[in-house]
Amino acid sequence: MVRLRGRRAGADSDVVRVAPGERGTAQSIAAGLRAASAGQTVLVAPGRYDEELLIDTAVRVRAERGPGTVSLVPRTPVRIAAEVTLTDLMLAGADSGEPLLRVEDGSAEFVGCDLRGGRIEVSGQARSVLRDCRLTGARLAGLYATGGAMVLLERCVITDVDGIGVVAGESAQATLRDTWIDSVTGSGVRARGTARIELARCTVVAAGRNGVRVEESATVIGLDVTVSRSGGDSVFAVGAARMELTGCRLIDPAAAGVVAADRSQLVLTRCDVDRAGATGVVCRDEAEVGISAGSVRGCAGNGIFVTDRGAVTLTDTVLADSTYSVLHVGGTGRLIATGALVGPSAEHGLHAIGASSVELTGGWVRGCGLAGVSTADSAGVTATSTVLAANRNGVVVGSDRPVRLTGCVVDASGRAGVQVGAGATVELTDCRIDRAGTAGIVFEQDSRGTVERCAVRDAEGSGIVVWTGASPQVTATSCAAGAKNALFVAEGGGGRYVDCVFTDSAYPAIHVGAGATPAIVRARIRDTELDVDVDPQAKPVFEEIRLTEVARSLLPPAALAAGGGPGVPAMAGASVADEAPIEEARPTEADLPDLLAELDALVGLERVKQDVQAQIKLMQTVRRRREAGLAAPPLSRHLVFAGNPGTGKTTVARLYGRLLAALGMLERGHLVEADRTMMVGEYVGHTGPRTQAVFRRALGGVLFIDEAYSLVPPGHSNDFGQEAIATLVKLMEDYRDEVVVIVAGYPLEMSRFVASNPGLASRFSRTLTFEDYGSAELTDIVEAQCRQHEYQLADDARVAVHDLFAATAHGHGFGNGRAARQVFQRMTEHQAQRVADLADPSTDDLLRLTAADVAAAGSVA
Repeated sequence: MVRLRGRRAGADSDVVRVAPGERGTAQSIAAGLRAASAGQTVLVAPGRYDEELLIDTAVRVRAERGPGTVSLVPRTPVRIAAEVTLTDLMLAGADSGEPLLRVEDGSAEFVGCDLRGGRIEVSGQARSVLRDCRLTGARLAGLYATGGAMVLLERCVITDVDGIGVVAGESAQATLRDTWIDSVTGSGVRARGTARIELARCTVVAAGRNGVRVEESATVIGLDVTVSRSGGDSVFAVGAARMELTGCRLIDPAAAGVVAADRSQLVLTRCDVDRAGATGVVCRDEAEVGISAGSVRGCAGNGIFVTDRGAVTLTDTVLADSTYSVLHVGGTGRLIATGALVGPSAEHGLHAIGASSVELTGGWVRGCGLAGVSTADSAGVTATSTVLAANRNGVVVGSDRPVRLTGCVVDASGRAGVQVGAGATVELTDCRIDRAGTAGIVFEQDSRGTVERCAVRDAEGSGIVVWTGASPQVTATSCAAGAKNALFVAEGGGGRYVDCVFTDSAYPAIHVGAGATPAIVRARIRDTELDVDVDPQAKPVFEEIRLTEVARSLLPPAALAAGGGPGVPAMAGASVADEAPIEEARPTEADLPDLLAELDALVGLERVKQDVQAQIKLMQTVRRRREAGLAAPPLSRHLVFAGNPGTGKTTVARLYGRLLAALGMLERGHLVEADRTMMVGEYVGHTGPRTQAVFRRALGGVLFIDEAYSLVPPGHSNDFGQEAIATLVKLMEDYRDEVVVIVAGYPLEMSRFVASNPGLASRFSRTLTFEDYGSAELTDIVEAQCRQHEYQLADDARVAVHDLFAATAHGHGFGNGRAARQVFQRMTEHQAQRVADLADPSTDDLLRLTAADVAAAGSVA
């Protein structure tokens, strides 16, 4: 080993040249360093230098002809113990498992260097800076900082390492900026001891184990970091370590996206976890994870998995497309989610088991193949102001701790809206359960619960179902428009139902099975053929029941409130909970100009507007002839609306009813929407009453039947839909002046529908064709949405919206106005995320939608 101490080559020279074979120059780098004194530059001529160096004088060593011209190939590590700068050198180690460079003291800077076949070690209190360098071919680690060392890497590449890319141990500190790490067999970045690593705008690709790993009491801070295709977990924290990631992307790991174990703490802000090969985020042992304004998508396992005593907090996070449950919480784990968007998933949106605890506030849970929320064992869930939509089951309660829902909406469940398992308990307050595929709320055997100030509507089965041994307490709750009973109490069921409203059920409003003992007090039963169906062996209690528009009553007179018999209108002074929703005021002739102006203001639909205006003029003439005592001409007010989805059919139907009411041709002009599911029953004798119930609600207004051709599916001559059509045709004849029927759907299918029954063809003699919107009209719809919701569309955004629609195929089933509204919604969602990143957004920031928001909206569904 040659020990070099700087020595001046000339009193007035700041440069020492190394050029073997040239006279007057140093013949080796070692000789040049011996000749140089502190502060001087050693210029090295092109060539290969097989030398062993210890540099302990403050000098600068630079390749005279730039990168790639000087190769230093030491047999032992180059040791640095001074303030040294190496520029544009290539260093190659003899053994990839040994250090190539050791920075033992002082401050070493490497600029534009190519470092091969060995790791860099920085130890003690040394400082080291690497800029625009490439580290490759090392074994065990590319760079290892230990002791109290401080390291900075800027715009560096670390690749082809049989081990870890960058390691910081003990109390070392490492900062990586704009640095690329790939093809390492171990972790990309690893911190342990009490070390601290800061990453900014870095990329870690194809790490064999973890992309970023933090252990013991170390800390990792990451900003705008991308970790992709890790062989293990993208991010792993263990011990008492802490990691804070902001604006990072964790993509395509073979295992989990994020794992927090032991007592570690992870904070992820505006981070995205995409396509994890296992679970998106794992929190176990006593770890804590906080995620805000980020996303977890496309996981092969769960989206979030919490177990043991782990705790996860989610704020404004999107969690979607996981193979298993999006949120799984077990052990005694805790999950608090505010404003989370959960789903879709093949399994549950939230699955809580063990003795775990979950709090949901706001947000959505949607599109889950099993249940939006499911509990088992002793798990407890509290949900406030949360929407659970389009899940197979809305909520399934299977735990022995209560599940509490307050101010929640459970909509369009494929099966039950809320299902309370055997022995389980639920507490529902101020909730809505709409459009359940079977029943709104189901209390299974021996279950309990309270239902206060809730509304159950449009269930495909019964509104509330109570099985044997179940005994819920239901207060100030309404069940409306169920396809079966409003309240079904099975054999041996019970419960107490106070101040409830049961209305518009296709079956008797209340069914009470053998041995059942429900107490129904101060209830109102409205708009149904039969009030109760009570088994002779049942022992119900009915007190102070009011009946309104009930065709037949089987209740004993003693059970009725004073003046509350069938057909009696609602009494003045009744509570709001007892009454039907307040209807919009009936239009008068004075409203006609405003209604016509509203029609004219609709985007596009020029032919439809003309046809409706022509119909109105015809109605005016008919009315004037009647007023003059003249015979009215033959007139069919019923219409066929033919067009693709989203072309404004429902909007025009609603306006048409109000226009006819303003002309005095309809009593109220309200719109009742229906489809096959509301009209066609499941067995013989069920369809007629269901169709009658729907038709009765539309009397005085417009019955709008969407996808009417589904009543006569091709090849099903014995389908119950034929009974619905026959019933409808008869009712249209019996109530020809009291209702307008509009059937709607795709043009070709509507032609087949009208031709399927002679009675239909004679009653639907006029078809209004709703053309697809053009790109300019769809853009106008987006602008109208902006005005309605107080947004402003920037000029570049308007052009981008138009181009987006112009590039979209407008084929069969195109969403038209619905597609425009979806684009607007996605634009506002992106704008919300964008504005949330601003420290102090202005009013203009809050109002303006830009071309970037359009681009983020993606394709037109």
